Amino acid sequence: MTHHSPLTTHHSPLITHLVVLALSLTAISCSRKSFDGPTVDSFTGRLTHNAKPVSFPAGDVVVTLVHEKGESFGIPIQPDGSFKIGWMPTGKYSATLTRASKQDKGGPIRYNIPGGLTIDDGKTDYTIELGTGWKP
Repeated sequence: MTHHSPLTTHHSPLITHLVVLALSLTAISCSRKSFDGPTVDSFTGRLTHNAKPVSFPAGDVVVTLVHEKGESFGIPIQPDGSFKIGWMPTGKYSATLTRASKQDKGGPIRYNIPGGLTIDDGKTDYTIELGTGWKP
């Protein structure tokens, strides 16, 4: 008979990897690092496909934004496709969506979001369109 501690949980290695990635990148984006340029304090947004909201399994999706000056930020995506983020530099970002494989085999699935994202000073709500290449 196997006994498990009440504090022991069992997760797939992929889910654990995504959670660690999301937490570490979020910690980077939420901490005030010195940045040579303008920043915004916070913003919210939503992922869409063909202008319609998308949804995901809980805890499975992170959008990684890479600023034109090289800094990267991780944005955990909620099951309803929404997100909220703290401090970030304004400017142009490339964007990659990372999610767990549906078959739970192999590594995570990465999708480059066409057009990325531009964060503008004073704007607080964003829609990121996943584009025609997106496969739910």
